[in-house]
Amino acid sequence: MNKVLSALLVAISTLALPASAAELKLGNWNVQTLLYAGDPVTVFPGDYIRQPQDYADLKAWRDKVGASVFFLQEVSSPAAINEVFPVSDGWAHCISGQFAADEGLATPGPICTRAGDTPVKPAASERHQYTAVAWRADAGVTATAADLPQLNVKSDDGGTIRDVRWGLDVTVTAGATSVRALVVHMKSGCFDDLIDFRLFTVDPSTTPPTKNACDTLGRQMFPLRAWVEARQNAGDAWMVVGDFNRRLDAGAGRFQDEVWQAVSGYSPAVDRHDRDNRPDIALFRAPYKKPSLCWADTSNPYPTSLPTADDYNMLPIEFFVFGAKVRDLAVANSDGQVPWTPSVAADHQRLSDHCPSTLSITGQ
Repeated sequence: MNKVLSALLVAISTLALPASAAELKLGNWNVQTLLYAGDPVTVFPGDYIRQPQDYADLKAWRDKVGASVFFLQEVSSPAAINEVFPVSDGWAHCISGQFAADEGLATPGPICTRAGDTPVKPAASERHQYTAVAWRADAGVTATAADLPQLNVKSDDGGTIRDVRWGLDVTVTAGATSVRALVVHMKSGCFDDLIDFRLFTVDPSTTPPTKNACDTLGRQMFPLRAWVEARQNAGDAWMVVGDFNRRLDAGAGRFQDEVWQAVSGYSPAVDRHDRDNRPDIALFRAPYKKPSLCWADTSNPYPTSLPTADDYNMLPIEFFVFGAKVRDLAVANSDGQVPWTPSVAADHQRLSDHCPSTLSITGQ
């Protein structure tokens, strides 16, 4: 074999591998009520109906991120995921078992779609948002998924009890690199308001749903912390990743955000004594103390009121939150936000109001 042909074959073979065999690039993306093309039902009344070019641009955005694994939120079905991460192009994906439960399917648990499978379309009369994961199966990445339904503490919407989103417990592996991730989309509506400390250590199965968004988010803290503590005790390289609907960077000094306090187990009172007698767990996050870049180029940098200022909020709500093992595996300066630029105002609606973010880890 001549040297030119040999080099060409090596170059072609590396296209089926991650950027580095020892490095795994992870993406986190809320794709905003993603439906399959032609779905006659929307998640919310008045939702924008995506057109073929919109799906093409979502794929282009995916490729701009360049991750081998995407942790996803607000996808409505396996068929919807497949519009952006098609199995025919080498992707595979799993959606939370909450989809199967809502559809009344006989087989419970996450639905995983791989090469040769026909992605399931929803048949129920309503569409909902779910957590999910997609990975490059053709790049040597493998994944398994299980549910964490305990995050569904339910909420009281004027007397109607509504579900909130389950977590998806995912283990992804590429070569010597492996991580166990809990994909979350936490209760919305309590971005930086006070959460009652007393909710942190109370099993929500023993208390009724509430109308208050901050109380609902607070009730999710018990199962979230339980998952983290179990992973920490097992010695896993773990992370919680997704849309926290919480500005974790809003805290300062010892007054860290209440979600941060609830998960870490470190909750100092005004006298600086820790009120939480559970073991402390060191936490890290990405991004950390960085302004949100999402749609910043089409937002008003000089807002005239607090509501419009909040529309261009400088603090992100999506994060990778992880323990010391993942901190040690994280590639320096690999965390980043990937906005759609240049953009026009319509892009915010037709693509997603959330932008993907990334973090890379190396082999253990």
